[in-house]
Amino acid sequence: MFSIPKIFEGKPDHPLFDVKEAGRRLAELPKDNDFKALEEITSWLDSVKDTPGFLPEVRAAIIMLLDEAGQPLYAELLNLYLGAPHLQDFRGKHLWQGLHGFMKTLAEAYSVCVHKHRRAGKKSSEHKEIMPVICVRLLRAVAEQMKLQMMHYLDIEQSVWERLSRCYQFAEANRFTESMVFAYPNQEKSAYAPRIELAESLVFAYQKQVIHISPQRELLRALMLYESSPGTLAPDQIELSFRIVGRMVSFFDFKNAPDPDCAFCFDLAKPNAPRRMDENIQPTPTMRFFGAYKAVPKIAHIIAQHEQGLIQQEQRFGSEFTPAGKLTVLKHMQLYFGEDQPRRHQERRGINTALDVVHSFQTISRLVARMDIDNAANISEKDAAALKERSDINLAADNDEVDYSTEKWTVSDVSVDGIGGIIPNNGGDWVKIGDLCGLKTENSPIWWVGVIRRLHTDPKGAVHVGIEMLAKKPMSVWLRTPGKGNEKVSNWETGSFEYNYLPAILLPDVSNSSVNARLLMEPGSYVHETLYEVMLGENSRKIKLTDLLAEGEDYEHVSFQWLNAEHT
Repeated sequence: MFSIPKIFEGKPDHPLFDVKEAGRRLAELPKDNDFKALEEITSWLDSVKDTPGFLPEVRAAIIMLLDEAGQPLYAELLNLYLGAPHLQDFRGKHLWQGLHGFMKTLAEAYSVCVHKHRRAGKKSSEHKEIMPVICVRLLRAVAEQMKLQMMHYLDIEQSVWERLSRCYQFAEANRFTESMVFAYPNQEKSAYAPRIELAESLVFAYQKQVIHISPQRELLRALMLYESSPGTLAPDQIELSFRIVGRMVSFFDFKNAPDPDCAFCFDLAKPNAPRRMDENIQPTPTMRFFGAYKAVPKIAHIIAQHEQGLIQQEQRFGSEFTPAGKLTVLKHMQLYFGEDQPRRHQERRGINTALDVVHSFQTISRLVARMDIDNAANISEKDAAALKERSDINLAADNDEVDYSTEKWTVSDVSVDGIGGIIPNNGGDWVKIGDLCGLKTENSPIWWVGVIRRLHTDPKGAVHVGIEMLAKKPMSVWLRTPGKGNEKVSNWETGSFEYNYLPAILLPDVSNSSVNARLLMEPGSYVHETLYEVMLGENSRKIKLTDLLAEGEDYEHVSFQWLNAEHT
Protein backbone atom coordinates (compact mmCIF):
# COMPACT_ATOMS: atom_id res chain seq x y z
CA MET A 1 0.00 0.00 0.00
CA PHE A 2 1.03 3.61 -0.55
CA SER A 3 1.72 5.73 2.51
CA ILE A 4 -0.22 8.82 3.52
CA PRO A 5 2.77 11.20 3.26
CA LYS A 6 3.44 10.02 -0.28
CA ILE A 7 -0.15 10.65 -1.33
CA PHE A 8 -0.16 14.25 -0.19
CA GLU A 9 3.36 15.37 -1.02
CA GLY A 10 3.10 18.57 -3.06
CA LYS A 11 -0.12 20.32 -3.92
CA PRO A 12 -1.55 20.92 -7.43
CA ASP A 13 -2.95 24.34 -8.32
CA HIS A 14 -6.59 23.32 -7.99
CA PRO A 15 -9.35 24.03 -5.42
CA LEU A 16 -9.88 20.27 -4.98
CA PHE A 17 -6.23 19.64 -4.17
CA ASP A 18 -6.82 16.53 -2.06
CA VAL A 19 -9.57 14.07 -1.14
CA LYS A 20 -10.48 15.80 2.12
CA GLU A 21 -10.90 19.17 0.43
CA ALA A 22 -12.92 17.56 -2.37
CA GLY A 23 -15.25 16.07 0.23
CA ARG A 24 -15.67 19.45 1.92
CA ARG A 25 -16.56 21.13 -1.39
CA LEU A 26 -19.02 18.38 -2.28
CA ALA A 27 -20.82 18.93 1.02
CA GLU A 28 -21.49 22.51 -0.13
CA LEU A 29 -23.31 21.51 -3.33
CA PRO A 30 -26.80 23.02 -3.72
CA LYS A 31 -29.32 20.76 -2.01
CA ASP A 32 -32.40 22.03 -3.84
CA ASN A 33 -31.19 21.82 -7.46
CA ASP A 34 -29.96 18.42 -8.62
CA PHE A 35 -29.26 19.65 -12.14
CA LYS A 36 -27.01 22.50 -10.97
CA ALA A 37 -25.25 20.19 -8.50
CA LEU A 38 -24.51 17.68 -11.26
CA GLU A 39 -23.28 20.50 -13.51
CA GLU A 40 -20.82 21.58 -10.81
CA ILE A 41 -19.54 18.01 -10.39
CA THR A 42 -19.15 17.74 -14.16
CA SER A 43 -17.13 20.99 -14.19
CA TRP A 44 -14.89 19.72 -11.37
CA LEU A 45 -14.29 16.42 -13.16
CA ASP A 46 -13.30 18.33 -16.28
CA SER A 47 -10.80 20.51 -14.44
CA VAL A 48 -9.34 17.77 -12.22
CA LYS A 49 -8.58 15.56 -15.21
CA ASP A 50 -6.74 18.39 -17.02
CA THR A 51 -4.87 20.07 -14.14
CA PRO A 52 -1.18 19.06 -13.89
CA GLY A 53 0.54 18.31 -10.60
CA PHE A 54 -1.73 15.59 -9.18
CA LEU A 55 -0.15 12.32 -8.15
CA PRO A 56 -1.95 9.54 -10.08
CA GLU A 57 -3.31 8.09 -6.82
CA VAL A 58 -4.70 11.42 -5.64
CA ARG A 59 -6.23 12.32 -8.99
CA ALA A 60 -7.92 8.91 -9.18
CA ALA A 61 -9.23 9.14 -5.60
CA ILE A 62 -10.74 12.60 -6.20
CA ILE A 63 -12.33 11.54 -9.49
CA MET A 64 -13.81 8.46 -7.79
CA LEU A 65 -15.20 10.63 -5.01
CA LEU A 66 -16.75 13.08 -7.50
CA ASP A 67 -18.18 10.11 -9.38
CA GLU A 68 -19.80 8.69 -6.24
CA ALA A 69 -21.32 12.07 -5.39
CA GLY A 70 -22.70 12.44 -8.91
CA GLN A 71 -24.26 9.00 -9.30
CA PRO A 72 -27.37 9.59 -7.11
CA LEU A 73 -27.97 12.94 -8.84
CA TYR A 74 -27.59 11.31 -12.25
CA ALA A 75 -30.07 8.58 -11.29
CA GLU A 76 -32.68 11.11 -10.12
CA LEU A 77 -32.33 13.27 -13.23
CA LEU A 78 -32.38 10.26 -15.56
CA ASN A 79 -35.64 9.14 -13.97
CA LEU A 80 -37.01 12.65 -14.49
CA TYR A 81 -35.90 12.62 -18.13
CA LEU A 82 -37.47 9.23 -18.79
CA GLY A 83 -40.80 10.63 -17.63
CA ALA A 84 -40.90 12.91 -20.71
CA PRO A 85 -38.08 11.99 -23.11
CA HIS A 86 -39.42 13.77 -26.20
CA LEU A 87 -36.77 14.58 -28.78
CA GLN A 88 -38.11 18.01 -29.73
CA ASP A 89 -38.99 19.23 -26.24
CA PHE A 90 -36.66 21.96 -24.89
CA ARG A 91 -36.77 20.79 -21.27
CA GLY A 92 -36.05 17.21 -22.32
CA LYS A 93 -33.11 18.31 -24.45
CA HIS A 94 -31.71 20.36 -21.56
CA LEU A 95 -31.92 17.43 -19.16
CA TRP A 96 -30.37 15.07 -21.71
CA GLN A 97 -27.45 17.42 -22.31
CA GLY A 98 -26.70 17.59 -18.58
CA LEU A 99 -26.85 13.82 -18.18
CA HIS A 100 -24.76 13.14 -21.28
CA GLY A 101 -22.23 15.80 -20.34
CA PHE A 102 -21.68 14.20 -16.92
CA MET A 103 -21.14 10.68 -18.28
CA LYS A 104 -18.93 11.79 -21.16
CA THR A 105 -16.73 13.89 -18.85
CA LEU A 106 -16.60 11.06 -16.30
CA ALA A 107 -15.40 8.64 -19.01
CA GLU A 108 -12.76 11.16 -20.07
CA ALA A 109 -11.62 11.59 -16.45
CA TYR A 110 -11.21 7.87 -15.87
CA SER A 111 -9.40 7.59 -19.21
CA VAL A 112 -6.86 10.10 -17.87
CA CYS A 113 -6.44 7.91 -14.75
CA VAL A 114 -5.66 4.90 -16.95
CA HIS A 115 -3.27 6.94 -19.11
CA LYS A 116 -1.41 8.35 -16.08
CA HIS A 117 -1.11 4.90 -14.53
CA ARG A 118 0.29 3.49 -17.78
CA ARG A 119 2.90 6.26 -17.94
CA ALA A 120 3.84 5.92 -14.26
CA GLY A 121 4.62 2.24 -14.72
CA LYS A 122 6.29 0.49 -11.78
CA LYS A 123 6.59 3.76 -9.85
CA SER A 124 2.87 3.48 -9.18
CA SER A 125 2.60 -0.24 -8.49
CA GLU A 126 0.50 0.39 -5.37
CA HIS A 127 -2.07 2.08 -7.59
CA LYS A 128 -2.75 -1.29 -9.25
CA GLU A 129 -4.92 -2.13 -6.28
CA ILE A 130 -7.80 -0.05 -7.64
CA MET A 131 -7.18 -0.21 -11.40
CA PRO A 132 -9.77 -3.01 -12.00
CA VAL A 133 -12.36 -0.78 -10.26
CA ILE A 134 -11.31 2.24 -12.31
CA CYS A 135 -11.56 0.22 -15.53
CA VAL A 136 -15.02 -1.09 -14.62
CA ARG A 137 -16.17 2.45 -13.83
CA LEU A 138 -14.68 3.75 -17.08
CA LEU A 139 -16.45 1.07 -19.12
CA ARG A 140 -19.69 1.73 -17.22
CA ALA A 141 -19.47 5.48 -17.88
CA VAL A 142 -18.87 4.87 -21.60
CA ALA A 143 -21.82 2.44 -21.69
CA GLU A 144 -24.03 5.05 -20.00
CA GLN A 145 -22.87 7.64 -22.54
CA MET A 146 -23.73 5.22 -25.34
CA LYS A 147 -27.12 4.47 -23.76
CA LEU A 148 -27.97 8.18 -23.64
CA GLN A 149 -27.02 8.59 -27.30
CA MET A 150 -29.32 5.67 -28.07
CA MET A 151 -32.12 7.39 -26.15
CA HIS A 152 -31.70 10.37 -28.47
CA TYR A 153 -31.41 8.07 -31.50
CA LEU A 154 -28.03 9.50 -32.45
CA ASP A 155 -25.23 7.68 -34.24
CA ILE A 156 -22.85 6.37 -31.56
CA GLU A 157 -19.81 8.64 -31.33
CA GLN A 158 -16.52 7.17 -32.49
CA SER A 159 -14.96 8.08 -29.13
CA VAL A 160 -17.26 5.51 -27.48
CA TRP A 161 -15.75 2.60 -29.41
CA GLU A 162 -12.22 3.96 -28.97
CA ARG A 163 -12.55 4.25 -25.17
CA LEU A 164 -14.12 0.81 -24.84
CA SER A 165 -11.29 -0.67 -26.90
CA ARG A 166 -8.40 1.14 -25.20
CA CYS A 167 -9.68 0.39 -21.71
CA TYR A 168 -10.15 -3.30 -22.44
CA GLN A 169 -6.72 -3.53 -24.07
CA PHE A 170 -5.27 -2.02 -20.89
CA ALA A 171 -7.13 -4.58 -18.75
CA GLU A 172 -5.85 -7.41 -20.98
CA ALA A 173 -2.25 -6.14 -20.79
CA ASN A 174 -2.49 -6.06 -16.98
CA ARG A 175 -4.32 -9.41 -16.80
CA PHE A 176 -7.39 -8.38 -14.85
CA THR A 177 -10.14 -8.62 -17.51
CA GLU A 178 -11.95 -11.20 -15.40
CA SER A 179 -11.14 -9.74 -11.97
CA MET A 180 -14.43 -9.43 -10.09
CA VAL A 181 -14.90 -6.17 -8.21
CA PHE A 182 -17.74 -4.13 -6.76
CA ALA A 183 -18.04 -1.06 -8.99
CA TYR A 184 -19.51 1.25 -6.31
CA PRO A 185 -19.86 1.04 -2.53
CA ASN A 186 -23.36 1.09 -1.09
CA GLN A 187 -24.41 4.73 -0.99
CA GLU A 188 -26.63 5.02 2.03
CA LYS A 189 -25.59 8.60 2.67
CA SER A 190 -26.84 11.64 0.80
CA ALA A 191 -25.03 12.80 -2.30
CA TYR A 192 -24.42 16.06 -0.41
CA ALA A 193 -22.58 14.38 2.45
CA PRO A 194 -20.27 11.95 0.64
CA ARG A 195 -17.70 9.83 2.38
CA ILE A 196 -14.61 11.92 3.18
CA GLU A 197 -11.82 9.38 3.18
CA LEU A 198 -8.13 9.28 2.52
CA ALA A 199 -7.22 7.49 -0.68
CA GLU A 200 -5.65 4.74 1.45
CA SER A 201 -9.00 4.01 3.13
CA LEU A 202 -10.74 4.14 -0.22
CA VAL A 203 -8.64 1.29 -1.56
CA PHE A 204 -9.27 -0.87 1.51
CA ALA A 205 -13.01 -0.18 1.21
CA TYR A 206 -13.11 -1.60 -2.30
CA GLN A 207 -11.08 -4.65 -1.34
CA LYS A 208 -13.73 -5.53 1.23
CA GLN A 209 -16.72 -5.24 -1.13
CA VAL A 210 -18.71 -8.20 -2.46
CA ILE A 211 -17.66 -9.56 -5.88
CA HIS A 212 -19.91 -8.04 -8.50
CA ILE A 213 -18.58 -7.30 -12.00
CA SER A 214 -15.45 -7.56 -14.13
CA PRO A 215 -14.04 -5.39 -16.95
CA GLN A 216 -14.89 -8.15 -19.44
CA ARG A 217 -18.51 -8.35 -18.32
CA GLU A 218 -18.84 -4.57 -18.33
CA LEU A 219 -17.58 -4.48 -21.93
CA LEU A 220 -20.01 -7.25 -22.86
CA ARG A 221 -22.87 -5.30 -21.34
CA ALA A 222 -22.16 -2.33 -23.63
CA LEU A 223 -21.67 -4.45 -26.75
CA MET A 224 -24.81 -6.55 -26.26
CA LEU A 225 -26.90 -3.46 -25.54
CA TYR A 226 -25.80 -2.12 -28.91
CA GLU A 227 -26.70 -5.41 -30.62
CA SER A 228 -30.19 -5.54 -29.08
CA SER A 229 -31.62 -3.02 -31.58
CA PRO A 230 -32.30 -0.17 -29.10
CA GLY A 231 -33.25 2.07 -32.04
CA THR A 232 -36.60 0.27 -32.03
CA LEU A 233 -37.23 0.91 -28.32
CA ALA A 234 -38.51 3.90 -26.34
CA PRO A 235 -36.04 5.57 -23.92
CA ASP A 236 -37.54 3.90 -20.84
CA GLN A 237 -37.36 0.55 -22.66
CA ILE A 238 -33.69 1.22 -23.47
CA GLU A 239 -33.08 1.80 -19.76
CA LEU A 240 -34.85 -1.45 -18.94
CA SER A 241 -32.82 -3.26 -21.64
CA PHE A 242 -29.62 -1.93 -20.05
CA ARG A 243 -30.67 -3.43 -16.73
CA ILE A 244 -31.67 -6.75 -18.30
CA VAL A 245 -28.37 -7.00 -20.16
CA GLY A 246 -26.55 -6.27 -16.89
CA ARG A 247 -28.42 -9.09 -15.14
CA MET A 248 -27.90 -11.53 -18.02
CA VAL A 249 -24.21 -10.80 -18.68
CA SER A 250 -22.96 -13.89 -16.84
CA PHE A 251 -24.72 -15.99 -19.51
CA PHE A 252 -22.90 -14.26 -22.39
CA ASP A 253 -19.91 -15.74 -24.23
CA PHE A 254 -16.66 -13.87 -24.90
CA LYS A 255 -13.89 -15.56 -26.87
CA ASN A 256 -10.55 -14.74 -28.47
CA ALA A 257 -11.39 -16.89 -31.50
CA PRO A 258 -14.54 -17.54 -33.55
CA ASP A 259 -17.04 -19.77 -31.78
CA PRO A 260 -20.49 -21.16 -32.72
CA ASP A 261 -21.99 -19.41 -29.68
CA CYS A 262 -20.58 -16.03 -30.71
CA ALA A 263 -22.67 -14.21 -33.31
CA PHE A 264 -20.71 -10.93 -33.19
CA CYS A 265 -17.15 -9.63 -33.26
CA PHE A 266 -15.35 -6.47 -32.11
CA ASP A 267 -11.85 -5.47 -33.24
CA LEU A 268 -9.75 -3.92 -30.46
CA ALA A 269 -7.18 -2.64 -32.98
CA LYS A 270 -9.80 -1.00 -35.21
CA PRO A 271 -12.39 0.42 -32.81
CA ASN A 272 -15.80 0.61 -34.40
CA ALA A 273 -19.29 -0.75 -33.89
CA PRO A 274 -19.39 -4.55 -33.48
CA ARG A 275 -20.39 -6.63 -36.50
CA ARG A 276 -22.41 -9.79 -37.01
CA MET A 277 -20.24 -12.73 -38.00
CA ASP A 278 -20.39 -13.95 -41.59
CA GLU A 279 -18.19 -15.85 -44.03
CA ASN A 280 -16.55 -12.64 -45.27
CA ILE A 281 -14.97 -11.76 -41.93
CA GLN A 282 -11.33 -12.83 -41.62
CA PRO A 283 -10.42 -13.30 -37.93
CA THR A 284 -7.36 -11.49 -36.60
CA PRO A 285 -5.56 -11.72 -33.21
CA THR A 286 -7.07 -8.41 -32.09
CA MET A 287 -10.68 -9.50 -32.69
CA ARG A 288 -12.88 -10.57 -29.82
CA PHE A 289 -16.03 -12.66 -30.38
CA PHE A 290 -19.17 -12.56 -28.28
CA GLY A 291 -22.79 -13.72 -28.17
CA ALA A 292 -25.84 -14.24 -25.96
CA TYR A 293 -27.38 -17.51 -27.16
CA LYS A 294 -27.05 -19.05 -23.68
CA ALA A 295 -29.08 -16.24 -22.15
CA VAL A 296 -32.16 -17.02 -24.27
CA PRO A 297 -33.44 -19.96 -22.12
CA LYS A 298 -33.03 -17.85 -18.99
CA ILE A 299 -35.03 -15.00 -20.53
CA ALA A 300 -37.68 -17.51 -21.67
CA HIS A 301 -37.99 -18.68 -18.04
CA ILE A 302 -38.46 -15.10 -16.80
CA ILE A 303 -41.05 -14.46 -19.53
CA ALA A 304 -42.96 -17.55 -18.38
CA GLN A 305 -42.95 -16.16 -14.83
CA HIS A 306 -44.36 -12.87 -16.12
CA GLU A 307 -47.08 -14.58 -18.08
CA GLN A 308 -48.07 -16.65 -15.05
CA GLY A 309 -48.42 -13.47 -12.99
CA LEU A 310 -45.53 -14.33 -10.67
CA ILE A 311 -43.79 -11.07 -11.51
CA GLN A 312 -46.35 -9.27 -9.36
CA GLN A 313 -44.59 -10.68 -6.31
CA GLU A 314 -41.06 -9.60 -7.22
CA GLN A 315 -39.36 -6.44 -8.45
CA ARG A 316 -36.84 -7.79 -10.92
CA PHE A 317 -35.30 -5.03 -13.11
CA GLY A 318 -36.92 -2.22 -11.12
CA SER A 319 -40.33 -1.49 -9.60
CA GLU A 320 -40.88 1.59 -11.79
CA PHE A 321 -41.58 -0.59 -14.84
CA THR A 322 -44.97 -2.25 -15.27
CA PRO A 323 -45.17 -6.05 -15.64
CA ALA A 324 -46.50 -5.58 -19.18
CA GLY A 325 -43.66 -3.18 -19.97
CA LYS A 326 -41.09 -5.68 -18.72
CA LEU A 327 -42.72 -8.43 -20.75
CA THR A 328 -42.54 -6.32 -23.92
CA VAL A 329 -38.82 -5.66 -23.48
CA LEU A 330 -38.01 -9.24 -22.43
CA LYS A 331 -39.61 -10.56 -25.61
CA HIS A 332 -37.64 -8.02 -27.62
CA MET A 333 -34.37 -9.13 -25.96
CA GLN A 334 -35.25 -12.79 -26.49
CA LEU A 335 -35.70 -12.09 -30.19
CA TYR A 336 -32.45 -10.16 -30.62
CA PHE A 337 -30.34 -12.45 -28.43
CA GLY A 338 -31.41 -15.52 -30.43
CA GLU A 339 -29.92 -17.08 -33.53
CA ASP A 340 -32.49 -15.62 -35.95
CA GLN A 341 -32.31 -11.89 -35.37
CA PRO A 342 -34.94 -9.98 -37.36
CA ARG A 343 -33.54 -8.04 -40.29
CA ARG A 344 -35.09 -5.40 -42.47
CA HIS A 345 -35.32 -6.87 -45.94
CA GLN A 346 -38.44 -5.37 -47.49
CA GLU A 347 -37.94 -3.31 -50.60
CA ARG A 348 -38.37 0.39 -49.89
CA ARG A 349 -39.50 2.80 -52.56
CA GLY A 350 -38.57 6.49 -52.48
CA ILE A 351 -41.46 8.93 -52.49
CA ASN A 352 -42.07 12.57 -51.65
CA THR A 353 -45.52 13.30 -50.28
CA ALA A 354 -47.25 14.42 -47.09
CA LEU A 355 -49.40 12.71 -44.47
CA ASP A 356 -51.78 14.05 -41.86
CA VAL A 357 -50.78 12.57 -38.49
CA VAL A 358 -52.62 12.34 -35.17
CA HIS A 359 -51.75 10.42 -32.01
CA SER A 360 -53.25 8.76 -28.92
CA PHE A 361 -55.55 5.79 -28.59
CA GLN A 362 -58.56 7.96 -27.84
CA THR A 363 -58.19 10.27 -30.84
CA ILE A 364 -57.52 7.45 -33.28
CA SER A 365 -60.51 5.51 -31.95
CA ARG A 366 -62.71 8.46 -32.82
CA LEU A 367 -61.39 8.86 -36.34
CA VAL A 368 -61.16 5.35 -37.76
CA ALA A 369 -64.21 3.49 -39.11
CA ARG A 370 -66.69 2.61 -36.37
CA MET A 371 -69.35 0.04 -35.62
CA ASP A 372 -72.54 1.96 -34.88
CA ILE A 373 -74.01 1.05 -31.49
CA ASP A 374 -77.53 1.50 -32.87
CA ASN A 375 -77.06 -1.64 -34.98
CA ALA A 376 -75.54 -3.81 -32.25
CA ALA A 377 -77.45 -6.97 -31.43
CA ASN A 378 -78.38 -8.03 -27.87
CA ILE A 379 -77.64 -4.69 -26.26
CA SER A 380 -80.12 -2.95 -24.03
CA GLU A 381 -81.32 0.58 -24.65
CA LYS A 382 -79.84 1.53 -21.29
CA ASP A 383 -76.39 0.25 -22.25
CA ALA A 384 -76.56 1.83 -25.71
CA ALA A 385 -77.45 5.20 -24.20
CA ALA A 386 -74.65 4.94 -21.63
CA LEU A 387 -72.10 4.16 -24.32
CA LYS A 388 -73.17 7.12 -26.43
CA GLU A 389 -72.79 9.42 -23.45
CA ARG A 390 -69.17 8.45 -22.91
CA SER A 391 -67.28 11.48 -24.14
CA ASP A 392 -63.84 9.88 -24.09
CA ILE A 393 -64.55 7.65 -27.08
CA ASN A 394 -67.90 8.24 -28.78
CA LEU A 395 -68.00 5.69 -31.56
CA ALA A 396 -71.22 7.15 -33.00
CA ALA A 397 -69.76 10.64 -33.53
CA ASP A 398 -69.12 11.98 -37.00
CA ASN A 399 -65.56 12.96 -37.91
CA ASP A 400 -66.67 16.56 -38.23
CA GLU A 401 -67.68 16.54 -34.55
CA VAL A 402 -64.37 15.16 -33.28
CA ASP A 403 -62.06 17.77 -31.80
CA TYR A 404 -58.49 17.00 -32.84
CA SER A 405 -55.46 18.58 -34.47
CA THR A 406 -53.14 17.10 -37.07
CA GLU A 407 -49.49 17.49 -37.97
CA LYS A 408 -48.20 17.27 -41.52
CA TRP A 409 -45.19 14.98 -41.93
CA THR A 410 -43.09 14.47 -45.05
CA VAL A 411 -42.95 10.89 -46.35
CA SER A 412 -39.58 9.87 -47.85
CA ASP A 413 -40.07 6.14 -48.55
CA VAL A 414 -42.60 3.34 -48.26
CA SER A 415 -42.55 -0.47 -48.08
CA VAL A 416 -45.27 -3.12 -47.94
CA ASP A 417 -46.03 -2.43 -44.27
CA GLY A 418 -43.94 0.60 -43.40
CA ILE A 419 -43.50 4.32 -43.98
CA GLY A 420 -40.35 6.39 -43.57
CA GLY A 421 -40.56 10.12 -43.05
CA ILE A 422 -39.24 13.29 -41.43
CA ILE A 423 -40.87 14.98 -38.45
CA PRO A 424 -41.20 18.78 -38.84
CA ASN A 425 -39.23 20.94 -36.42
CA ASN A 426 -42.42 22.48 -35.06
CA GLY A 427 -44.16 19.12 -34.48
CA GLY A 428 -43.71 15.71 -32.94
CA ASP A 429 -43.35 16.85 -29.31
CA TRP A 430 -45.23 13.67 -28.34
CA VAL A 431 -43.18 11.20 -30.41
CA LYS A 432 -41.63 8.15 -28.74
CA ILE A 433 -40.88 4.66 -29.97
CA GLY A 434 -44.02 2.58 -29.50
CA ASP A 435 -46.48 5.49 -29.76
CA LEU A 436 -49.65 4.96 -31.78
CA CYS A 437 -50.35 7.27 -34.68
CA GLY A 438 -53.23 7.76 -37.06
CA LEU A 439 -52.23 8.44 -40.67
CA LYS A 440 -54.19 9.83 -43.58
CA THR A 441 -53.14 10.83 -47.07
CA GLU A 442 -54.27 14.19 -48.34
CA ASN A 443 -57.83 14.29 -49.71
CA SER A 444 -58.61 10.83 -48.28
CA PRO A 445 -61.28 10.20 -45.60
CA ILE A 446 -59.67 6.90 -44.47
CA TRP A 447 -57.43 6.81 -41.40
CA TRP A 448 -54.78 4.09 -41.01
CA VAL A 449 -53.25 2.98 -37.72
CA GLY A 450 -49.49 2.76 -37.28
CA VAL A 451 -46.90 2.66 -34.52
CA ILE A 452 -43.58 4.50 -34.28
CA ARG A 453 -40.89 1.83 -34.66
CA ARG A 454 -37.68 3.70 -35.47
CA LEU A 455 -36.22 7.13 -34.82
CA HIS A 456 -32.92 8.58 -35.92
CA THR A 457 -31.51 12.06 -35.37
CA ASP A 458 -29.19 13.00 -38.22
CA PRO A 459 -26.09 15.25 -37.84
CA LYS A 460 -28.16 18.31 -38.79
CA GLY A 461 -30.71 17.60 -36.05
CA ALA A 462 -33.53 16.40 -38.29
CA VAL A 463 -35.58 13.57 -36.78
CA HIS A 464 -36.29 10.68 -39.15
CA VAL A 465 -39.14 8.31 -38.29
CA GLY A 466 -40.03 4.76 -39.28
CA ILE A 467 -43.68 3.76 -38.90
CA GLU A 468 -45.02 0.21 -38.97
CA MET A 469 -48.50 -0.02 -40.45
CA LEU A 470 -50.76 -2.01 -38.11
CA ALA A 471 -53.89 -1.76 -40.27
CA LYS A 472 -55.19 0.18 -43.24
CA LYS A 473 -58.82 -0.66 -42.45
CA PRO A 474 -59.04 -0.51 -38.64
CA MET A 475 -62.41 -0.38 -36.89
CA SER A 476 -63.40 1.05 -33.52
CA VAL A 477 -65.53 -1.44 -31.60
CA TRP A 478 -66.83 -2.10 -28.11
CA LEU A 479 -65.90 -5.21 -26.15
CA ARG A 480 -68.50 -6.56 -23.75
CA THR A 481 -67.76 -8.72 -20.75
CA PRO A 482 -69.81 -9.81 -17.69
CA GLY A 483 -69.46 -7.53 -14.70
CA LYS A 484 -67.06 -8.36 -11.88
CA GLY A 485 -67.77 -11.73 -10.34
CA ASN A 486 -69.53 -13.04 -13.45
CA GLU A 487 -66.50 -13.98 -15.58
CA LYS A 488 -67.16 -17.73 -15.79
CA VAL A 489 -68.05 -19.11 -19.22
CA SER A 490 -71.33 -20.53 -17.88
CA ASN A 491 -72.48 -17.04 -16.93
CA TRP A 492 -72.52 -16.00 -20.56
CA GLU A 493 -75.49 -18.26 -21.16
CA THR A 494 -77.79 -16.66 -18.58
CA GLY A 495 -77.68 -13.01 -19.63
CA SER A 496 -78.99 -12.03 -16.19
CA PHE A 497 -76.13 -9.83 -15.04
CA GLU A 498 -74.61 -6.42 -15.65
CA TYR A 499 -72.11 -6.01 -18.50
CA ASN A 500 -68.90 -4.00 -18.67
CA TYR A 501 -67.97 -2.32 -21.97
CA LEU A 502 -64.43 -1.53 -23.09
CA PRO A 503 -63.36 0.45 -26.17
CA ALA A 504 -60.99 -1.26 -28.61
CA ILE A 505 -59.63 -0.95 -32.14
CA LEU A 506 -59.92 -4.06 -34.30
CA LEU A 507 -56.89 -4.51 -36.58
CA PRO A 508 -57.53 -6.76 -39.62
CA ASP A 509 -54.54 -8.69 -40.97
CA VAL A 510 -52.50 -7.77 -44.06
CA SER A 511 -55.25 -9.21 -46.29
CA ASN A 512 -57.81 -6.98 -44.53
CA SER A 513 -59.39 -10.12 -43.10
CA SER A 514 -60.50 -10.47 -39.48
CA VAL A 515 -59.51 -14.15 -39.32
CA ASN A 516 -56.12 -13.29 -37.81
CA ALA A 517 -57.04 -9.85 -36.53
CA ARG A 518 -55.57 -8.28 -33.39
CA LEU A 519 -56.81 -5.66 -30.95
CA LEU A 520 -55.66 -2.40 -29.45
CA MET A 521 -57.03 -1.92 -25.93
CA GLU A 522 -56.67 0.55 -23.10
CA PRO A 523 -53.71 0.03 -20.69
CA GLY A 524 -54.32 -2.62 -18.04
CA SER A 525 -57.05 -4.36 -20.06
CA TYR A 526 -55.10 -7.49 -20.96
CA VAL A 527 -55.61 -10.53 -18.75
CA HIS A 528 -54.61 -13.86 -20.25
CA GLU A 529 -57.57 -15.93 -21.56
CA THR A 530 -60.18 -13.32 -20.58
CA LEU A 531 -63.41 -13.70 -22.58
CA TYR A 532 -65.04 -10.79 -24.40
CA GLU A 533 -67.81 -10.28 -26.91
CA VAL A 534 -66.90 -8.02 -29.82
CA MET A 535 -69.91 -5.83 -30.63
CA LEU A 536 -70.20 -6.14 -34.43
CA GLY A 537 -73.85 -5.40 -35.07
CA GLU A 538 -75.82 -8.56 -35.87
CA ASN A 539 -72.59 -10.57 -36.07
CA SER A 540 -71.23 -9.92 -32.59
CA ARG A 541 -68.67 -12.59 -31.71
CA LYS A 542 -67.03 -14.03 -28.58
CA ILE A 543 -63.23 -13.99 -28.28
CA LYS A 544 -60.53 -15.11 -25.84
CA LEU A 545 -57.39 -13.01 -25.32
CA THR A 546 -54.27 -15.09 -26.01
CA ASP A 547 -51.14 -12.92 -25.85
CA LEU A 548 -49.85 -9.46 -25.02
CA LEU A 549 -47.87 -8.48 -28.13
CA ALA A 550 -46.73 -5.03 -27.03
CA GLU A 551 -47.47 -2.25 -24.57
CA GLY A 552 -47.51 1.48 -25.29
CA GLU A 553 -48.08 4.50 -23.11
CA ASP A 554 -51.85 4.51 -23.71
CA TYR A 555 -52.63 1.11 -25.22
CA GLU A 556 -52.00 -2.63 -25.21
CA HIS A 557 -51.61 -4.59 -28.46
CA VAL A 558 -53.07 -8.08 -28.00
CA SER A 559 -53.86 -11.21 -29.97
CA PHE A 560 -57.08 -13.19 -29.55
CA GLN A 561 -58.93 -16.28 -30.68
CA TRP A 562 -62.45 -16.33 -32.15
CA LEU A 563 -64.56 -18.76 -30.12
CA ASN A 564 -67.49 -19.35 -32.49
CA ALA A 565 -68.03 -19.78 -36.23
CA GLU A 566 -65.28 -18.74 -38.64
CA HIS A 567 -64.99 -14.99 -38.94
CA THR A 568 -63.89 -13.30 -42.16
